[in-house]
Amino acid sequence: MAIDFDAPHEEPDPWGYETHWYEKRRRALISALLPDEKLGQVLEIGCSTGLITQMLAPRARHVLAIDVSPKAVSLARERLQGLAHVEVVQADITQDWPARSFDQILLCDVAYYLSEAQLSQLARNVRIQASADCVLLLAHWRHPFAQVITPAPAAHDLLAEVTGFARLAGYQDHDLLIDVLSASSVSVAQKDGLL
Repeated sequence: MAIDFDAPHEEPDPWGYETHWYEKRRRALISALLPDEKLGQVLEIGCSTGLITQMLAPRARHVLAIDVSPKAVSLARERLQGLAHVEVVQADITQDWPARSFDQILLCDVAYYLSEAQLSQLARNVRIQASADCVLLLAHWRHPFAQVITPAPAAHDLLAEVTGFARLAGYQDHDLLIDVLSASSVSVAQKDGLL
């Protein structure tokens, strides 16, 4: 049975993105865990209303924000209007992978909706399109719910295995799992010339 991602976006604040402390804190953690100050070319998969996109934009040269829901894309475009370097596109990432190179790829609250086969293909696409220092940030809700196909820990492990990316950083609590994977194992301190 297909999941209707448009229905939640009929609400002004789907999933409480703007009101819940959990969501505000999650965005802050995502921002802090990205190892590069300047993000370069960014792909955000599952942009929803564009709150994370808005947070990434000042640090990025270009952001391609994708969502499967036309309603979500409409809301994100409205939020991000005036940001010429941000492109919001409606697409199914399991079928339409952008043919360009990325420095940062974010997959937040999307992986558990995908099968292992879809995740493996996504990981192969990431590996093919990744820049030499590409970072893949994965952030997911840890609790079970009806639409979960692949639990978050299994999805993160599979993406790490198939991309072959090194684990640079991570965060885990009772509710949230974040993994930062990278094509390069150079640390933040090394990039800053501290080591």
